[in-house]
Amino acid sequence: MSMHENSPQPDRLYRRVADKMIAAIQEGEYVPGCKLPAERDLAETLGVSRPTIREAMIALEIMGVVEIRDRSGIYVLNGDNRAIVETSTPAVVDLSVGAFELLEARIFVEGAAAGLAAETATPDDIDFLKQCLAEMMDSDPLVRELADRSFHMRIAAMSNNSALAAAVELMWDLRRNSPLASQIMTRALGGGATARINEHESILNALAAHDAMAAREAMRMHLEQVRDYVLDATETAEIDALRSKLHQQRQRVLHRTQKMGA
Repeated sequence: MSMHENSPQPDRLYRRVADKMIAAIQEGEYVPGCKLPAERDLAETLGVSRPTIREAMIALEIMGVVEIRDRSGIYVLNGDNRAIVETSTPAVVDLSVGAFELLEARIFVEGAAAGLAAETATPDDIDFLKQCLAEMMDSDPLVRELADRSFHMRIAAMSNNSALAAAVELMWDLRRNSPLASQIMTRALGGGATARINEHESILNALAAHDAMAAREAMRMHLEQVRDYVLDATETAEIDALRSKLHQQRQRVLHRTQKMGA
């Protein structure tokens, strides 16, 4: 039976996907040491999105059920790890919210907060956000992380809506405290910094202009870009190999075309 992400479920979708994979391992469909199907194939088979498969696989890796090997793929672990699989059903260990689920929520909530904040932004607010933006360029990753949080939390506070501010704070706490979200975000560190600075600057400019629509869209675009970047940064090597193969094919076609035109 295929799963549908839009149907209401009392539990998290990545957990149900991970449970299904654990059951398949127990039933011998995937034996210890074997390589799991490609991410796209799993997504199609289970009727879920690639981000959900990504979260489920990383959850299983945290549990010690699989190993995600760079430039190779995802493999079922054997030996002592088999005991982890056998004690993990009927539901996987709760690793809290995943990064993609969290980013989806942030897109809606923080977009709304930015729109409201644009209407009430004061010179002090703008100065504070400018200082945060400057600190996001610091060489210390901890300073950058704190500045990023402060930037978003100040915008939430500027909305003058305590419920929105509390929701934003909760989501940032989940980003740090959820083992799954934290693991996924850690895997995505080390790139995209320039784009993130530019996106924050666009948000700041819209707030300074008191343009609610532009602020809302700039925030949404920023978080959508973060989601897309995290997805790209955590792709399994199989996708990289496919891209490399397609690139080589394009290069061969280009080479033949150039020779014919010579």
